Amino acid sequence: MASFQLRQFHFFKREALEDLPDAFKQSELLMASNGGDLIFVADSTGHIHIVNRAFVVRSFLATSEASGTRITQMLHIHQARILLTVEENVTAAGSRPVIKLWAVDRLLRQGDTQPVAVKYQQPSSTPYPLTAVAATPSISQIALGFAGGHIVLVRGNILKSRSTKQRTIHVAPEPITNLHFVADSAGTSVTLYATSTAQTMTFDTTGSKGEPTILEERGCGIGCSLVNEEDELIVARDEAIYFYTTDGRGPCFAFDAPKVLLRRFKHYLLLATAAPSTMAPALANPVEHSPLESVGPKTYSYNDATTFTILDTRNKLVAYTGVVAGGVRGVATEWGSVFVLGGHGSLDFFSEKDLLEKLDILYRQNLYPLAVKMAQNGSYDLTSVAGIYKRYGDWLYAKDDFDTAMSQYIQTIGFVEPSYVIRKYLDAQRLGNLTSYLQELHTAGMATSDHTTLLLNCYTKLRDEERLNQFIHTQEDYQFDVDTAIHVCRQAGFYEQALYLADKFSKTGMYLKLRVEDQDDIKSALEYMRKLGDTDISAYLAEFGRRCLSSLPRETTELLVDVCIKGMDTRAAAATAGKGDRDQAVPSQRAISTVSPPLLSMRHIQHLFADQPSWLAAFLEQVIARRWQQGSPALELVDEEENDVKSAWNTLLELYLCGVESPLHEQSSPSERKQSPKQRALELLRSSHTSIDWDRAYILCASNGFAEGIAALYEQRGDVAALLDLFIEHNNMDSMRKLLDEHGEDQPDLYVKALHYFARNPQLSNSEEMLSECLETIEKHGLMSPLRVLQALGGSDQSGVTLGMVRGYIMRQISATTKRIQDNKSVISSYAADYKANTEKMEALRSKPVVFQSTKCSSCMTPLDLPSIHFLCKHSYHQRCLGDVGDSCPRCLSDNQMLEDQRRAQEQSTKQHDVFFDKLQHADDGFGFIAAWFSKSPFAFAKLVDQ
Repeated sequence: MASFQLRQFHFFKREALEDLPDAFKQSELLMASNGGDLIFVADSTGHIHIVNRAFVVRSFLATSEASGTRITQMLHIHQARILLTVEENVTAAGSRPVIKLWAVDRLLRQGDTQPVAVKYQQPSSTPYPLTAVAATPSISQIALGFAGGHIVLVRGNILKSRSTKQRTIHVAPEPITNLHFVADSAGTSVTLYATSTAQTMTFDTTGSKGEPTILEERGCGIGCSLVNEEDELIVARDEAIYFYTTDGRGPCFAFDAPKVLLRRFKHYLLLATAAPSTMAPALANPVEHSPLESVGPKTYSYNDATTFTILDTRNKLVAYTGVVAGGVRGVATEWGSVFVLGGHGSLDFFSEKDLLEKLDILYRQNLYPLAVKMAQNGSYDLTSVAGIYKRYGDWLYAKDDFDTAMSQYIQTIGFVEPSYVIRKYLDAQRLGNLTSYLQELHTAGMATSDHTTLLLNCYTKLRDEERLNQFIHTQEDYQFDVDTAIHVCRQAGFYEQALYLADKFSKTGMYLKLRVEDQDDIKSALEYMRKLGDTDISAYLAEFGRRCLSSLPRETTELLVDVCIKGMDTRAAAATAGKGDRDQAVPSQRAISTVSPPLLSMRHIQHLFADQPSWLAAFLEQVIARRWQQGSPALELVDEEENDVKSAWNTLLELYLCGVESPLHEQSSPSERKQSPKQRALELLRSSHTSIDWDRAYILCASNGFAEGIAALYEQRGDVAALLDLFIEHNNMDSMRKLLDEHGEDQPDLYVKALHYFARNPQLSNSEEMLSECLETIEKHGLMSPLRVLQALGGSDQSGVTLGMVRGYIMRQISATTKRIQDNKSVISSYAADYKANTEKMEALRSKPVVFQSTKCSSCMTPLDLPSIHFLCKHSYHQRCLGDVGDSCPRCLSDNQMLEDQRRAQEQSTKQHDVFFDKLQHADDGFGFIAAWFSKSPFAFAKLVDQ
């Protein structure tokens, strides 16, 4: 028998129930159940016994008392709590089956044995046994199948025997063996499954026609079909078990054995099978035909059913098989168990083992795939299922079946620590398996950066570039650490893969490192950087600029110039916008923040050219030309741009002074190409558009011995004295002559320095002429005393000035001095005469009487009369003409007041020391100033203070 091709197990415990109620001790019992926590047993005397969970039996007589009357079929419609029975007189020929409906609840509560009889008419004149019956859950339809091939449908209010209608929906020569109703979820469409010995059919009993749909031109025996929870018709034939829907046949389950009974328990199929026996009586003698016997070309009797089999179609195995003595008379599935009624009145109880017991059985037989399937179908939690996969993998690994073992370990991802599996496959010969595991680990999103590193290392060790590309190119959600992946690919030399990841995930820094440091593809790196934002490109140019300059200096310099100019323009625009907002006093988003982005400033760029001074010069020239020499010398500088400007000019000047030539000059005009770097530096210093730090420029020029540059700096500052010192230092006669001609009139002091120079260098050409010119200017402006001039001309051993060179000057000075002495003597004599006269006058006023001879009033010019007043100044007045003048002569009052003011001012000036020293510092002749100050008797007003 083919049933032994399936794996057989004892997943059910079988127990024979002892001390059964007397109802089970009768012969020829019929048992039925369909939910509702009850089992119905009919015996040969016509009694029906209702058995509850505690095996308490309630019995009643369900047939008439006529001899030979018995229950041939029972159907419990548990939804309506109705028991349908078919009563037949098996001894009387041509008897009509009686169909009764019993209210189960009334039977249990009140013992009411008044059934409802279903009214129907025989479909043919020849009486045939009723071989199949079915009812809808609402008892609104009942289908009757006869051995003559008729199917009668009774519809209406059957429970109340009202408005029922009957029609024959099928007539065929083959006996009807099974009927089953199914309805859709809304209950609007009802379908009748029907089987005969030759056909499997469906009928739409909702309509009026009821034309059959032939599902297959094969049937089955009585009791060998049922409907499962999915409304599928299951048909048991000798060779297999078939599944049907209303659309046709579905899958089948091969199980070759003569089947006489089919029932369902959960997802199990309960089969009673038997070996072929004597053919049952023919249909021509319906009186002798037992309703429990199927009819057809090959039939089997319940008495032949000696094997009871429980099939697990979901897991494709035999869950139990055993022999039932006397054959299987009935099967009931209630209270979570299976009850099998044997032909000798035995009742066997089958209880399903729990899942752990089943799995333990499978473990002992190493049937791990079946254990997994059973655990999954048994709603086992995922962790436990993974544990089974782990045990299966360990078993396969122990048998050196590493490939299959890895397939099981993959199923444990998310439940078993990955390191448990990884440690088993670290051997170089098993890297392929380890790669598969790690790849699935990433697909499940359970990988860490270490796992990514290990997976990519596996790819690189295997040199499996195809799978590596597939891993990084076909990922949708990229469940791995991208930085780690890039690092591993880079370390292994898979630069293209690393570049792909870096570009896809915007890992700009890593992308540029790969291009610059690993591939030395500077051109691609520069093209990539041009696509970046201002902030990013500034940061990465600062990092990779030096390396790029060493390979592609021209292209890199152009990029640096563009970035620098753009940064300056951005800052300028932001500052201008912020200034406009502040001027208008309007709060706006631009006025809130005028801080420029952190762009790369020129001062931060220059260090990149440490090894490329010529290209630094080119960079600075380009930036200066494009930003600060756009025809606007008064370009407004913003933020830190002023510092950038100074830095650029100073650095460019230093490069020129060091002899650095810009490579871009090769493309300039011939006249520009002929210019030397120092000529360019001189132009730079003389340009009015430059913004050079003077002190730094001076140090650069001085350290490089660039006198022309120093001169340009002095000219720029207007320091003519320093410029003359420079010319004197370098014996530049022509420049000295030109400088004295231009600035001698404004700054005659220059001739003093020139005099000292020419006095030390009389051998120079035109020295005598220049010496005479200097002496004339000094003499004209009184810059030096003759004594100092003579000391300058002859006070040094290096002086080569002869008396003849300065004869004219000496003679003029002697004449001027003689004349000045004579003038001073004349003034002294005049002052002495005045002093003597005033002294004699004062003495006469003190010691001699004064004679007043005036006869007229000095005010009104009329003759004097008494009273009159006379003053010592010889002026006389009428008393009436004086008024309130007081003691002073009105005519001399202004002169006296002026003298008093001068005396008071002189007294105050003696206390103003800061004024004295300020005038002394700015006086051309300090000695003369002090002499004049002493002449004003500064100490006449001093007061002695006792110490």
